[in-house]
Amino acid sequence: MAYADLLARLRAGLDPVTVGAFPDGSVDDYYRLRDGATTVASREAFATAITAGRDSFQLAHVRTEAGGQAVNAARQAAALGDDVTLIGHLDHPAFDADFGFETASMGAPARVRVCLFDADDVMFVEESADLSAWTFADLRTVLAEPVADFLERDALCCTNWASTPGLGDAMHEIAARDPDGGVFCVDPGPLTTAGARNLLDALRPLGDAYEVVVSVNEDEASRLAAATDGGASEDPTAAGTLDAVRSAAGATGVVVHGTAAAVAATPAGRTAVPTLDVSRALTETGAGDRFSAALARSLADGWEWDLAVAAGNACASHYVTGAGTATPATLADHVATHRPT
Repeated sequence: MAYADLLARLRAGLDPVTVGAFPDGSVDDYYRLRDGATTVASREAFATAITAGRDSFQLAHVRTEAGGQAVNAARQAAALGDDVTLIGHLDHPAFDADFGFETASMGAPARVRVCLFDADDVMFVEESADLSAWTFADLRTVLAEPVADFLERDALCCTNWASTPGLGDAMHEIAARDPDGGVFCVDPGPLTTAGARNLLDALRPLGDAYEVVVSVNEDEASRLAAATDGGASEDPTAAGTLDAVRSAAGATGVVVHGTAAAVAATPAGRTAVPTLDVSRALTETGAGDRFSAALARSLADGWEWDLAVAAGNACASHYVTGAGTATPATLADHVATHRPT
């Protein structure tokens, strides 16, 4: 069983790998939505109130934190003991605290307002002009190390395609440099079908330089499936569907982190690892980024796919419980408590 093997690995100690994360960043404000004295606890309740004619709600601030997909991924890899460099959009006082790993900023972050619901949060995003205008040259300019060294880290977490129009050209430039790359894990964020098609086109050239891994949720997997020759599928995790996405991307693997299980299409076939049964605390926002980081660093360390997927599941669920970003010790306790019997 993957979780038993994961627990043994965690207790034996992890071998550090080198990880790079880029290019986004955001300042995340979390709110509860109130209708008078009543907390609006679900999307359905919100929709019902809107449909009934309610046109005014109150936002009760809960907390503000430095976030973004690349930031969350970097935090997770660093917490697991890896050598991390984050190149993001971090020009805001929220990012002034010492992360404990190397960072460099390419401009102002996005501003995200997260409306907390019991089951599925909603995000309202104020885009960053710096991120919208980002190019690979911005990354080269701020790097403290040679660009080849960054591109040849054991794992790269490339995030937020949806908010970064320059990533397509950047991927082509990276591929043209022909680095001796490791794992290139892409967590694209919310996709349109057109965006999914462009992403698949941009990923294909990277396959000659990296083990390309696409890490998505079920909705994003559906968008990618719709962009392939096979078209949309009722089950985005079906073997044929994921294989079609993997082929269209020229990827080594495609992983869908779903509610009940994470499913991967790999060179050895389809593998599925059930998620850990945990109770949600404040939010699930950021859990998928931690999944991708754990997946990428585990594959870079030479782990088998089912074990790497289990590590992703475990880090995501650890965060969902409100326990924060997992370290090897806290993750081992978490797996021991919640693994399937």
